[in-house]
Amino acid sequence: MKINNLILKHYLRNVMFINGTAYAGKSTMVKMLADKYGLICCGENYGCIPEGIVTPETYPNLSYFQTLKDWQEFVNRAPQRLEKL
Repeated sequence: MKINNLILKHYLRNVMFINGTAYAGKSTMVKMLADKYGLICCGENYGCIPEGIVTPETYPNLSYFQTLKDWQEFVNRAPQRLEKL
């Protein structure tokens, strides 16, 4: 699907992306900014995406946490697995 950049810029004008390495404090910063400015916090579980829209088959990176059995599987993943995300 091709979407004009002007349309994307319009709809993402109030979106902030925070990235970094594992355990760098990204989630903490997102929560603090959301609280301070009254924003929507899309944390690591992507809780702001309506259920049923994103599936592991169509959007594997957005539904990554749905494919894990528990938090230990996420924490104990191999470094090679991090490269694929």
